[in-house]
Amino acid sequence: MKSLTIHNIHTHVFTIYHVPRKFLPLNMVTAFKNEFWNRIIRWLLHLFSIFTKNDYYNRVVVMADAAEHETQEEVLVGMMGFYPSDTRFGLLTMDMDYMEAGKADEDYLTQLAQMTELKQKYGELALPFMALDPRRPGLFDLAKKHIDLGYAGFKLYPPLGYFPIDERLDEVYAYAEAEGLPIISHCSPGGIFWRGKITPELRIHPKTGERLEGRNNAEFACNFSHPSNYQYVLEKFPKLKICLAHFGGDQEWGEYLKNSWPASEVERRRRGQKIRLSTSWLSTIIEMIETHDSLYADVAYTLHDERFLPLLKVLINTPKLRGKILYGSDCYMVLLDKSERAFSINMRGYLGEEDYRQIAETNPREFLARGKPA
Repeated sequence: MKSLTIHNIHTHVFTIYHVPRKFLPLNMVTAFKNEFWNRIIRWLLHLFSIFTKNDYYNRVVVMADAAEHETQEEVLVGMMGFYPSDTRFGLLTMDMDYMEAGKADEDYLTQLAQMTELKQKYGELALPFMALDPRRPGLFDLAKKHIDLGYAGFKLYPPLGYFPIDERLDEVYAYAEAEGLPIISHCSPGGIFWRGKITPELRIHPKTGERLEGRNNAEFACNFSHPSNYQYVLEKFPKLKICLAHFGGDQEWGEYLKNSWPASEVERRRRGQKIRLSTSWLSTIIEMIETHDSLYADVAYTLHDERFLPLLKVLINTPKLRGKILYGSDCYMVLLDKSERAFSINMRGYLGEEDYRQIAETNPREFLARGKPA
C-alpha cells in the first residue's frame, strides 16, 4: 500500500494577541498573557467546567492555551510534532474585528500578514484559509489577493455576527465557485459568538421571515450557524464547494444517537418526502450532502468523543457520504481532551487504513483541488 499523506483540514494557529480584549470578562484576555495568572485562571476554569459541564469554560481555557504561544508559527510547529513530516494542515484564520468585543493587540490584517509568511516558509504543508466577514470593506479584493498569495480557500464563522446568506458575500461565492475554491464554515451550536445588540430586525430570518429565538447572544448565534442556511447559498451557487465544519457538533451527534425521530418525521420518511423538518443538525447535514454534490463535512473536535467512532464508520461507509467526509482535529480545541496524536491515532486505529485514508487523504485532495467545476 502506498504511503499516506494526512490532510488535517481544520486547525487554528491564532494567538492571544489576535483575540479582542473584551472577548472575556474581568480583563482575562490581558491576564492570560501573564504566566502566573494564566495558570491560576486555567485551574479555576477547569474546576468550573467539571462542575457546571458548561462548554463556555472550555472555550476560555482555549484562550489560555493560545496565550502560551507568542506566534502562529509556534502553534503550527507544535502541532506538526504530532504528525508525520509530510502532513498538510488547513490553517483557518479568524476575523474577530467585527464581533464587538473590543480591539485585539494584533488585528485581522496583521494575522493575515503573519499567515502569509507561514505559507511562504512551509509551502504545501501550510494550507491557509482566509476568513470572510461581509462587514469588512473591500472584501472581494482582499479575498482575491490572498488566493493569489497561495491561500487554499476561505473560512466562514457565522456566529461572529452574520448569516452565510448575506448578499455581501455573493461576489466572493461567485469567484470561489468559478475557480473551484473551497470554503470551510463553522456549523455547530456553540463556539465563539458575536457580542452586539440583538435588535428586533435581527430576530427576523432574512429568507423565511420567521422569528428567531435565543435568550442571549450565545444562544442566538446558533441561528447564524444553522445548516439550513446553506440551502439558500447552494441554490444560488450549486457548484460552490462548502465544508460544514464539525458535522453539526458533538452535542448534536449525542442527541442523534439518543433520541427517536418524532412521529411527524417518521411519516415524512415513510412517504419519501424531501422537505426537511428540524430534527437534528447532523441529520439535516446528512440529507443536504446526499442532495448537493459540492457539499462536505469535517469531523473536527466532534470526534474527540470516542463514543461517536462507530457512527462515523457507518457514515463513511454510506455510499453518498463516503466521498464527502473530511478529517480535521480543530487545534486548539481537541487539546482540551487529548493530544493531536491521540485524536488521530484513535480514529485511524478504529476506522482502519482504508477508511482513514478516505477521509484524511482522498476526500481532502478532491475538496482542495482547484479547477473550474464541470
